[in-house]
Amino acid sequence: MNRVFFFGYGYTAMFLARLLRPEGWKMAGTTRDQAKVNGMWDDGVEPHIWAEDQGPITAPQRVLKNVTHILHSLPPTAAGDPVLKNHFEILKTVAPNLKWYGYLSTVSVYGDTGDEVATEEYAVNPGTARGKLRLRVEQRHRQLFKKHGLPLHLFRVGAIYGPGRSALRRASNVAPDLVHKEGHVTSRIHVEDLAQILKTSMENPNPGSVYNCIDDLQTGPEIPLEYAYQLLGAPVPPTVEYETLDEDKAKTMVSLYGETRRVSNAKVKSELGIQLKYPTYKEGYDALNNAREERAKQTAG
Repeated sequence: MNRVFFFGYGYTAMFLARLLRPEGWKMAGTTRDQAKVNGMWDDGVEPHIWAEDQGPITAPQRVLKNVTHILHSLPPTAAGDPVLKNHFEILKTVAPNLKWYGYLSTVSVYGDTGDEVATEEYAVNPGTARGKLRLRVEQRHRQLFKKHGLPLHLFRVGAIYGPGRSALRRASNVAPDLVHKEGHVTSRIHVEDLAQILKTSMENPNPGSVYNCIDDLQTGPEIPLEYAYQLLGAPVPPTVEYETLDEDKAKTMVSLYGETRRVSNAKVKSELGIQLKYPTYKEGYDALNNAREERAKQTAG
Protein backbone atom coordinates (compact mmCIF):
# COMPACT_ATOMS: atom_id res chain seq x y z
CA MET A 1 0.00 0.00 0.00
CA ASN A 2 1.21 3.51 -0.79
CA ARG A 3 1.65 5.61 2.34
CA VAL A 4 2.47 9.30 2.14
CA PHE A 5 3.55 11.57 4.96
CA PHE A 6 3.24 15.33 4.57
CA PHE A 7 5.74 17.43 6.47
CA GLY A 8 3.50 20.47 6.48
CA TYR A 9 -0.13 19.78 5.60
CA GLY A 10 -0.68 23.13 3.97
CA TYR A 11 -2.18 24.54 0.81
CA THR A 12 -0.37 22.38 -1.76
CA ALA A 13 -0.54 19.20 0.33
CA MET A 14 -4.29 19.62 0.71
CA PHE A 15 -4.84 19.65 -3.06
CA LEU A 16 -2.49 16.72 -3.53
CA ALA A 17 -4.29 14.71 -0.84
CA ARG A 18 -7.58 15.20 -2.64
CA LEU A 19 -6.05 13.60 -5.74
CA LEU A 20 -4.61 10.68 -3.78
CA ARG A 21 -7.57 9.86 -1.55
CA PRO A 22 -9.78 8.31 -4.26
CA GLU A 23 -6.93 5.94 -5.14
CA GLY A 24 -6.74 4.52 -1.63
CA TRP A 25 -3.52 6.12 -0.42
CA LYS A 26 -2.84 5.97 3.31
CA MET A 27 -2.04 9.57 4.33
CA ALA A 28 -0.73 11.39 7.37
CA GLY A 29 0.78 14.81 7.93
CA THR A 30 1.85 17.51 10.33
CA THR A 31 0.16 20.70 11.40
CA ARG A 32 0.87 23.09 14.24
CA ASP A 33 -2.72 24.33 14.13
CA GLN A 34 -5.21 22.31 16.19
CA ALA A 35 -8.03 23.99 14.26
CA LYS A 36 -6.98 22.17 11.08
CA VAL A 37 -7.36 18.70 12.53
CA ASN A 38 -11.02 18.14 11.57
CA GLY A 39 -10.31 19.25 8.01
CA MET A 40 -7.40 16.83 7.78
CA TRP A 41 -9.59 13.93 8.87
CA ASP A 42 -12.13 15.03 6.25
CA ASP A 43 -9.39 14.85 3.61
CA GLY A 44 -8.42 11.36 4.78
CA VAL A 45 -5.18 12.57 6.40
CA GLU A 46 -4.16 11.43 9.88
CA PRO A 47 -3.04 14.58 11.74
CA HIS A 48 0.15 14.89 13.76
CA ILE A 49 0.37 18.07 15.82
CA TRP A 50 3.95 19.27 15.52
CA ALA A 51 5.61 22.57 16.35
CA GLU A 52 8.79 22.63 14.29
CA ASP A 53 10.80 24.30 17.06
CA GLN A 54 10.09 21.57 19.62
CA GLY A 55 12.13 18.64 18.31
CA PRO A 56 10.98 15.78 16.08
CA ILE A 57 7.45 14.53 15.63
CA THR A 58 6.17 12.12 18.27
CA ALA A 59 7.56 8.59 17.79
CA PRO A 60 9.20 9.45 14.44
CA GLN A 61 10.67 6.00 13.83
CA ARG A 62 7.30 4.33 14.24
CA VAL A 63 5.47 6.95 12.18
CA LEU A 64 7.91 6.97 9.26
CA LYS A 65 9.18 3.39 9.07
CA ASN A 66 6.42 2.13 6.73
CA VAL A 67 5.97 5.35 4.76
CA THR A 68 6.59 4.98 1.01
CA HIS A 69 6.38 8.66 0.03
CA ILE A 70 7.22 11.92 1.84
CA LEU A 71 6.38 15.44 0.74
CA HIS A 72 8.26 18.23 2.51
CA SER A 73 6.67 21.63 1.86
CA LEU A 74 7.74 23.59 4.94
CA PRO A 75 9.78 26.75 4.34
CA PRO A 76 13.17 27.16 5.99
CA THR A 77 13.75 29.67 8.74
CA ALA A 78 16.86 31.55 9.78
CA ALA A 79 17.52 28.60 12.11
CA GLY A 80 17.54 26.20 9.16
CA ASP A 81 15.20 23.60 7.75
CA PRO A 82 12.78 22.29 10.40
CA VAL A 83 12.46 18.81 8.91
CA LEU A 84 16.16 18.14 8.43
CA LYS A 85 17.08 19.81 11.72
CA ASN A 86 14.86 17.39 13.65
CA HIS A 87 14.79 14.28 11.45
CA PHE A 88 18.10 14.04 9.55
CA GLU A 89 19.23 10.83 11.29
CA ILE A 90 15.78 9.27 11.06
CA LEU A 91 15.56 10.00 7.35
CA LYS A 92 18.90 8.22 6.89
CA THR A 93 17.45 5.06 8.42
CA VAL A 94 14.08 5.09 6.63
CA ALA A 95 15.50 6.09 3.23
CA PRO A 96 15.78 2.47 1.98
CA ASN A 97 12.05 1.97 2.56
CA LEU A 98 11.01 5.04 0.59
CA LYS A 99 10.00 5.12 -3.07
CA TRP A 100 9.84 8.91 -3.30
CA TYR A 101 10.77 11.99 -1.33
CA GLY A 102 9.71 15.39 -2.65
CA TYR A 103 10.97 18.77 -1.50
CA LEU A 104 9.21 21.96 -2.57
CA SER A 105 11.94 24.48 -3.28
CA THR A 106 11.65 27.67 -5.31
CA VAL A 107 12.80 29.12 -8.61
CA SER A 108 14.55 31.84 -6.59
CA VAL A 109 17.58 29.51 -6.33
CA TYR A 110 18.42 30.48 -9.94
CA GLY A 111 18.94 34.11 -9.03
CA ASP A 112 18.65 36.74 -11.75
CA THR A 113 18.71 35.04 -15.17
CA GLY A 114 18.39 38.25 -17.18
CA ASP A 115 17.38 37.35 -20.73
CA GLU A 116 18.48 33.73 -20.33
CA VAL A 117 16.00 30.92 -19.65
CA ALA A 118 16.76 28.59 -16.75
CA THR A 119 16.29 24.89 -17.32
CA GLU A 120 16.89 22.47 -14.46
CA GLU A 121 20.58 22.33 -15.47
CA TYR A 122 21.03 26.10 -15.22
CA ALA A 123 23.66 27.19 -12.68
CA VAL A 124 22.08 28.21 -9.41
CA ASN A 125 23.14 31.61 -8.10
CA PRO A 126 20.56 33.03 -5.69
CA GLY A 127 20.89 36.68 -4.81
CA THR A 128 18.11 36.91 -2.22
CA ALA A 129 18.19 35.69 1.36
CA ARG A 130 15.20 33.46 0.61
CA GLY A 131 16.89 31.90 -2.40
CA LYS A 132 20.10 31.28 -0.45
CA LEU A 133 18.21 29.56 2.37
CA ARG A 134 16.40 27.33 -0.12
CA LEU A 135 19.62 26.39 -1.87
CA ARG A 136 21.22 25.35 1.42
CA VAL A 137 18.25 23.10 2.13
CA GLU A 138 18.49 21.60 -1.35
CA GLN A 139 22.18 20.87 -0.75
CA ARG A 140 21.52 19.15 2.57
CA HIS A 141 18.89 17.00 0.92
CA ARG A 142 21.38 16.08 -1.77
CA GLN A 143 23.69 14.77 0.96
CA LEU A 144 20.97 12.35 2.01
CA PHE A 145 20.43 11.37 -1.61
CA LYS A 146 24.09 10.75 -2.41
CA LYS A 147 25.19 9.15 0.85
CA HIS A 148 22.09 7.37 2.09
CA GLY A 149 19.89 6.75 -0.95
CA LEU A 150 17.08 9.15 -0.10
CA PRO A 151 14.90 9.07 -3.26
CA LEU A 152 15.02 12.84 -3.62
CA HIS A 153 12.94 14.85 -6.08
CA LEU A 154 13.37 18.63 -6.06
CA PHE A 155 10.53 20.84 -7.26
CA ARG A 156 11.49 24.45 -7.95
CA VAL A 157 8.19 26.25 -7.81
CA GLY A 158 6.97 29.67 -8.89
CA ALA A 159 4.36 31.63 -6.96
CA ILE A 160 1.48 29.30 -6.10
CA TYR A 161 -2.07 30.57 -6.58
CA GLY A 162 -5.53 29.04 -6.58
CA PRO A 163 -8.81 29.12 -4.64
CA GLY A 164 -8.57 31.60 -1.80
CA ARG A 165 -5.05 32.62 -2.76
CA SER A 166 -4.87 34.81 -5.84
CA ALA A 167 -4.85 38.37 -7.12
CA LEU A 168 -8.65 38.18 -7.25
CA ARG A 169 -8.77 38.17 -3.48
CA ARG A 170 -6.10 40.84 -3.27
CA ALA A 171 -7.93 43.06 -5.76
CA SER A 172 -11.24 42.67 -3.91
CA ASN A 173 -9.73 43.70 -0.56
CA VAL A 174 -7.15 46.39 -1.29
CA ALA A 175 -6.28 48.83 -4.03
CA PRO A 176 -2.49 48.82 -4.44
CA ASP A 177 -0.72 50.56 -7.24
CA LEU A 178 0.23 48.45 -10.24
CA VAL A 179 4.02 48.54 -10.22
CA HIS A 180 5.82 48.03 -13.52
CA LYS A 181 9.51 47.38 -14.06
CA GLU A 182 10.73 47.25 -17.65
CA GLY A 183 11.80 43.74 -18.69
CA HIS A 184 10.88 42.21 -15.35
CA VAL A 185 8.94 38.95 -15.21
CA THR A 186 7.83 36.54 -12.49
CA SER A 187 6.45 33.01 -12.71
CA ARG A 188 3.48 31.30 -11.13
CA ILE A 189 1.55 28.03 -11.13
CA HIS A 190 -1.98 27.04 -10.21
CA VAL A 191 -2.06 24.77 -7.16
CA GLU A 192 -4.05 22.12 -9.05
CA ASP A 193 -1.34 21.91 -11.70
CA LEU A 194 1.36 21.66 -9.04
CA ALA A 195 -0.56 18.87 -7.32
CA GLN A 196 -0.86 17.09 -10.67
CA ILE A 197 2.91 17.35 -11.20
CA LEU A 198 3.63 15.96 -7.74
CA LYS A 199 1.20 13.06 -8.10
CA THR A 200 2.61 12.11 -11.50
CA SER A 201 6.15 12.17 -10.13
CA MET A 202 5.10 10.04 -7.15
CA GLU A 203 3.74 7.47 -9.58
CA ASN A 204 6.89 7.63 -11.72
CA PRO A 205 9.85 8.10 -9.34
CA ASN A 206 13.16 9.26 -10.78
CA PRO A 207 15.41 9.94 -7.77
CA GLY A 208 17.79 12.82 -8.20
CA SER A 209 15.49 14.68 -10.57
CA VAL A 210 14.79 18.39 -10.46
CA TYR A 211 11.61 19.88 -11.92
CA ASN A 212 10.70 23.49 -12.62
CA CYS A 213 7.04 23.96 -11.75
CA ILE A 214 5.62 27.04 -13.44
CA ASP A 215 2.98 27.73 -16.07
CA ASP A 216 3.56 28.74 -19.68
CA LEU A 217 3.39 32.53 -19.35
CA GLN A 218 5.79 34.60 -17.28
CA THR A 219 4.80 38.23 -16.94
CA GLY A 220 5.38 41.29 -14.84
CA PRO A 221 3.59 40.84 -11.48
CA GLU A 222 1.27 43.75 -12.23
CA ILE A 223 -0.27 42.05 -15.29
CA PRO A 224 -2.31 39.32 -13.49
CA LEU A 225 -3.37 41.87 -10.87
CA GLU A 226 -4.67 44.19 -13.58
CA TYR A 227 -6.57 41.26 -15.11
CA ALA A 228 -8.10 40.49 -11.71
CA TYR A 229 -9.47 44.03 -11.44
CA GLN A 230 -10.96 43.70 -14.90
CA LEU A 231 -12.66 40.40 -14.02
CA LEU A 232 -14.12 41.95 -10.89
CA GLY A 233 -15.34 44.98 -12.82
CA ALA A 234 -13.39 47.18 -10.44
CA PRO A 235 -11.49 50.36 -11.34
CA VAL A 236 -7.94 49.53 -12.35
CA PRO A 237 -5.39 51.42 -10.21
CA PRO A 238 -2.76 53.50 -11.95
CA THR A 239 0.52 51.96 -13.07
CA VAL A 240 3.63 53.22 -11.29
CA GLU A 241 7.17 52.69 -12.55
CA TYR A 242 9.36 50.80 -10.08
CA GLU A 243 12.21 53.24 -10.58
CA THR A 244 10.04 56.10 -9.31
CA LEU A 245 9.18 54.49 -5.98
CA ASP A 246 10.60 56.06 -2.87
CA GLU A 247 13.39 54.15 -1.15
CA ASP A 248 11.27 52.72 1.66
CA LYS A 249 8.57 51.38 -0.64
CA ALA A 250 11.13 49.95 -3.07
CA LYS A 251 12.72 48.04 -0.19
CA THR A 252 9.40 46.42 0.69
CA MET A 253 9.04 45.17 -2.90
CA VAL A 254 12.61 44.05 -3.56
CA SER A 255 11.75 40.36 -3.10
CA LEU A 256 9.28 40.65 -5.99
CA TYR A 257 11.19 43.04 -8.23
CA GLY A 258 14.82 42.51 -7.31
CA GLU A 259 15.50 39.62 -9.71
CA THR A 260 14.14 38.59 -13.08
CA ARG A 261 13.87 34.85 -13.60
CA ARG A 262 12.94 33.36 -16.93
CA VAL A 263 12.35 29.66 -16.35
CA SER A 264 11.54 26.69 -18.59
CA ASN A 265 8.84 24.14 -17.71
CA ALA A 266 9.66 21.85 -20.64
CA LYS A 267 10.89 18.99 -18.45
CA VAL A 268 7.64 18.37 -16.59
CA LYS A 269 5.93 18.13 -19.96
CA SER A 270 8.49 15.90 -21.68
CA GLU A 271 9.41 13.61 -18.77
CA LEU A 272 6.15 13.50 -16.82
CA GLY A 273 3.75 14.09 -19.71
CA ILE A 274 2.06 16.98 -17.92
CA GLN A 275 -0.61 18.98 -19.72
CA LEU A 276 -1.36 22.05 -17.67
CA LYS A 277 -5.01 22.58 -16.80
CA TYR A 278 -4.26 26.29 -16.41
CA PRO A 279 -1.44 27.12 -18.85
CA THR A 280 -1.58 30.85 -18.02
CA TYR A 281 -2.96 33.04 -15.28
CA LYS A 282 -5.88 33.93 -17.55
CA GLU A 283 -7.35 30.42 -17.56
CA GLY A 284 -6.68 30.16 -13.83
CA TYR A 285 -8.27 33.48 -12.93
CA ASP A 286 -11.22 32.90 -15.25
CA ALA A 287 -11.96 29.63 -13.42
CA LEU A 288 -11.57 31.26 -10.02
CA ASN A 289 -13.85 34.12 -11.02
CA ASN A 290 -16.47 31.75 -12.43
CA ALA A 291 -16.47 29.86 -9.13
CA ARG A 292 -16.80 33.16 -7.24
CA GLU A 293 -19.78 34.19 -9.35
CA GLU A 294 -21.43 30.80 -8.90
CA ARG A 295 -21.07 31.04 -5.12
CA ALA A 296 -22.59 34.52 -5.23
CA LYS A 297 -25.57 33.18 -7.19
CA GLN A 298 -26.12 30.35 -4.72
CA THR A 299 -25.94 32.76 -1.80
CA ALA A 300 -28.39 35.14 -3.47
CA GLY A 301 -30.73 32.27 -4.33
